[in-house]
Amino acid sequence: MDSSNQKLAALKTLWERKRGDRAMPSRADLDVAELKPWLGNLALVDLNGPEDGAFRLCGILLFSRFGGDVTGRNVAALSDEIGTSIRAYIARIQKTKSPADGRPVCITNGQRVTFVELALPLSDCEYARILIPLLNPSSALI
Repeated sequence: MDSSNQKLAALKTLWERKRGDRAMPSRADLDVAELKPWLGNLALVDLNGPEDGAFRLCGILLFSRFGGDVTGRNVAALSDEIGTSIRAYIARIQKTKSPADGRPVCITNGQRVTFVELALPLSDCEYARILIPLLNPSSALI
């Protein structure tokens, strides 16, 4: 298993532990100190409709994936190239209430780059959120 998969597996294990017997944990179940190994690679999306949401948080290491800081922006406002996989994660999570992973290929600084991603659903009383860690693709250039 490569290091990016190990990091995602460790985060998924934390998510599983925090959810316990529930379908998914809430954001409050995840302490920032526990998320420290992934902080720069995390995006938090508040879901507000079918295949739609708004970025509450975008880690600095994700700027290359999204073309800049998308904090506060709606997923629907992302270009098709960037937003297609995020909208697919949202649709899958809204349907299954379980984690979704992928390896989208994007053009970053003129090069095709494969990102290793895992979308983890979070439950909060009035709305759902997803936590999306994307790992630094520097070793994943194709």
